[in-house]
Amino acid sequence: MAVSAPQQNVVGDAVASLAYEALEISKSFGGAKALDGVSVDFRPGEIHTLVGENGAGKSTLLRVMSGIYERDGGELRLGGESLERLTPREAQHRGIYLVPQEPTLMPHLSALENLFVGIIPRGRLPFTVDWKRMRESAGDYFAQLGLAIDPRQRAETLSIAQQQQLECARALVHNCSVIFFDEPTSPLTAHEAEMLFALMRRLRERNFTLGFISHRLDEVLELSDRITVLRDARVVATMDAADASRELLVNEMVGHQVTIQRRHARAAQSDDVALSVQQLQREGEFHNISFEVHRGEVLGLAGLVGSGRTEIAETIFGLRHAEAGRITLEGHQLVRHSPRSCIDRGLIYLSEDRGRNGIFADVQLPENVSSAIVPRLPRLRGLLNRRVEQRLAGEAMERTQVRALRRDVPIRSLSGGNQQKALFARWLLAEPKVAIFDEPTRGVDVGAKADIYALIDGLARDGVAIIVISSELEELTWICDRVIAVYEGHVTGELSGEQITVAALGRLIVEEGGA
Repeated sequence: MAVSAPQQNVVGDAVASLAYEALEISKSFGGAKALDGVSVDFRPGEIHTLVGENGAGKSTLLRVMSGIYERDGGELRLGGESLERLTPREAQHRGIYLVPQEPTLMPHLSALENLFVGIIPRGRLPFTVDWKRMRESAGDYFAQLGLAIDPRQRAETLSIAQQQQLECARALVHNCSVIFFDEPTSPLTAHEAEMLFALMRRLRERNFTLGFISHRLDEVLELSDRITVLRDARVVATMDAADASRELLVNEMVGHQVTIQRRHARAAQSDDVALSVQQLQREGEFHNISFEVHRGEVLGLAGLVGSGRTEIAETIFGLRHAEAGRITLEGHQLVRHSPRSCIDRGLIYLSEDRGRNGIFADVQLPENVSSAIVPRLPRLRGLLNRRVEQRLAGEAMERTQVRALRRDVPIRSLSGGNQQKALFARWLLAEPKVAIFDEPTRGVDVGAKADIYALIDGLARDGVAIIVISSELEELTWICDRVIAVYEGHVTGELSGEQITVAALGRLIVEEGGA
């Protein structure tokens, strides 16, 4: 039944927000502690950021405070009032909203319907909807976030960045004054992230109570008023942002010094071409894309979100079909190929959207890791040899340092960073000859990021040809031997070796030819 939608001007007067406290919160999964006596408070008119390694308990805490998880012990207080059994619906009713790390939109509904779900405004006649009012209101919220989409567009057709922005808009539409942001910038470009930060600052000025999680320490230091560090399910430090530094935060997060070194250039590159892409084209997405990747080389694809990078990768992997052009893998042309045939030939692809195109959320961890090599696993009387499967998956997870409370749990129970490392374990088992990694460190903490860089470097040293797509230009400077820039569906330039700098890449990706 349609109900009246709340009205809110996100740049208007101050709101009557409340302090929100977590006192001695405990939460376990399968007997293992995810939160161990955690106490944190969020105050009106400030941005309080949680940092920590993957699995430290940050997202778990916010899910408890937004009613998604039921706490095992401790107390929640909103404006001094103790909250008993908190559900997501009750939390939203009290003005508490979590913008999740992975968007939770209803894929077959429009952006407009997703925005107002649960608060759809009534029309003049019974059992009708005021679509005009919804469209006008949506336009205001989209403008605040710089979200340029057709409100009638189905959610499943939106990019991961657009979905995340739509989640942010939902928090405002539902008139919530306590808003938690769980890594909202991980899929966003620098421009999109800055628009979100500008919105958060305006909300802070209006006295909203804001919580924030990010692995990007530069934005943490820039945006935060206070910072709390979690490690191994406990709070280890809380400080004013003015007293914090990158080095201090990293030390508190991991308990030891972490250094990320640039990949050492080798004196000689292999002349063997592992993957050749010639004049690849899909109407409206990209055209005349040509490049080669050699054995043992790391080639970067740089570009803004929507530039065509992911579409190129998905076409190479067989998720989309090219309208023109040629793809050659180790001398053999791929014709009307599928992802399965690519994997069998030694070409793998790590998607940027692990929620939709990576993990099998309700499947146990070992089966997620082994899924790419099921046809190769040994059989006993026609059935999979589970012992061998578990052993291989376990060895791969140890290599990628997956941290899980137990291995016999659904992969959705892991933190986002550990899910990502589990996907790396999956593709290591596939023994690739060519690997495409799309945003490989999205949602990954600083320690795990160094581990992933080391994995990519190790694969390259073993002769694997690697393509890395990343929105973090600094990341491309660290790990790539060559980088090609993509702008509006075509290649605008190429850099190699010492030419690869953030400034040079930035010029190439923002306008054609770097002009």
